[in-house]
Amino acid sequence: MSLYLPISFLVLQFVILVFVPSVADPAAYIYMVMAPLLAAAAALWRGRSESTAARFGWYAVALALVVWAAGAFGNLWQELILNRRNEMYRDSILAFNLAVVPITFLLASDWRLKGRRFVRAIDALVALALGCAYFQYTWTMINDHANSAQVGVAYLVWLLDVQNLYIAGCSLIRWYIAEDREERDLFRALSVYSVIYFTIVFVNDHYFAGNAAFGPEYGTIVTLAFAVLSAFALRRSSALQVRPVNPALVRAVRSGSPILLAAALLIASLFLIRVDYVFGAAGVLIAVLGIGVRTTATQVRQIEHGEALQRERSALQAIAWTDALTGVPNRRFFAQALRRVWRGERRVGLSQAILMIDVDHFKLFNDRYGHPTGDACLRQVAQALQRALVRPDDVLARYGGEEFIVLLRDTDAAGAQVVSERMRAAVENLRMKNEGCPQGVVTVSVGAASAPLSRAVDATSLVEKADRALYEAKSAGRNLVRL
Repeated sequence: MSLYLPISFLVLQFVILVFVPSVADPAAYIYMVMAPLLAAAAALWRGRSESTAARFGWYAVALALVVWAAGAFGNLWQELILNRRNEMYRDSILAFNLAVVPITFLLASDWRLKGRRFVRAIDALVALALGCAYFQYTWTMINDHANSAQVGVAYLVWLLDVQNLYIAGCSLIRWYIAEDREERDLFRALSVYSVIYFTIVFVNDHYFAGNAAFGPEYGTIVTLAFAVLSAFALRRSSALQVRPVNPALVRAVRSGSPILLAAALLIASLFLIRVDYVFGAAGVLIAVLGIGVRTTATQVRQIEHGEALQRERSALQAIAWTDALTGVPNRRFFAQALRRVWRGERRVGLSQAILMIDVDHFKLFNDRYGHPTGDACLRQVAQALQRALVRPDDVLARYGGEEFIVLLRDTDAAGAQVVSERMRAAVENLRMKNEGCPQGVVTVSVGAASAPLSRAVDATSLVEKADRALYEAKSAGRNLVRL
């Protein structure tokens, strides 16, 4: 189907123009309107069938073809209905110039990004201003009374060549850097179409147009470009993979294309300002403000994205440093905190204390009440221990199993004794039933160690001393504090 419809259209066109010469002229104009409309319908169908951002690219192509068909219809109206032959029609030329706007926007804007409507709106405004400035300049040059009509037309032809060559070149570049199959299909179709269109229009404008020996049927050869575009739109690529492209090149093209668009508008406006100051100055203003506002919006977006990434990293870090069961910091976080304290405060000789805390008879608790109840017990113990710490710089962490560890900054032996007793009492006051221990409730044993920070004392030795103190508390009957 992707080939049958375009080929059938071209065959029917050839038969009518060659074998029915009596209707060749009106048929040529009708075909010039129908061909882009059929290609637009194919692009619209392809866009509706796409599930990725490529659908908007196909919609842009369809819009460009419809506007081009409007320009062709303007020629049909002027020459067949109004019988005005071999003239330049302002409305038609405007339509042909505006038909380039959606394609220019598609090539220049980073249209694949979501949530960037403001930036894309700026690109669309710059593309529209470029199309209008280009038209205003060409129309002014055509009607420049200081030159002959032939000079104006020749100038227009060369300007159209530059425009078509620009579109073809940019399409090929975007095809080359395409990163997925859908994008590659879109720009492959646009590249082949634009190259064929440039070639046909170049030959027609330089050799056929304006020559009385050639009728309008010779200009209809441009329908070949629309038929090829229809075939690409109706047929998906069978390739499952796209060759890898240098990421630096992709970023350079994507970030540089909007700048190139603004630069093109600036150049066109500088040419226009010599013949139409108001429109030229407006174009320069849009180009400068457009790139400035776009750059600012892009930078704001990047800052917001960076801040969001930082928040995500902080959240992930908090997850990595938090014990999933109890909600207090884990052993890894405690080790980091201990290293920071030792590096930062050892020089001033401040005393630091380590508390090792163990839930008494916890194995019996688990065996009697079950592991889910044991987990709930650990969570309540952790909360009670956390509430018993009144200074924000003190760190409580789950050390492993039913063991917890505490870092008390700037705390001597007497202070460690006070905090240890407060934490022991906080757990006992929970009055959680534990029939497997003498007290009948859940209790903890605490071992504490304190020392001034110096080169003679390292973190590992202080933790070991606290662990030995914990062993002494458990050996002495549990629910005790030993220093």
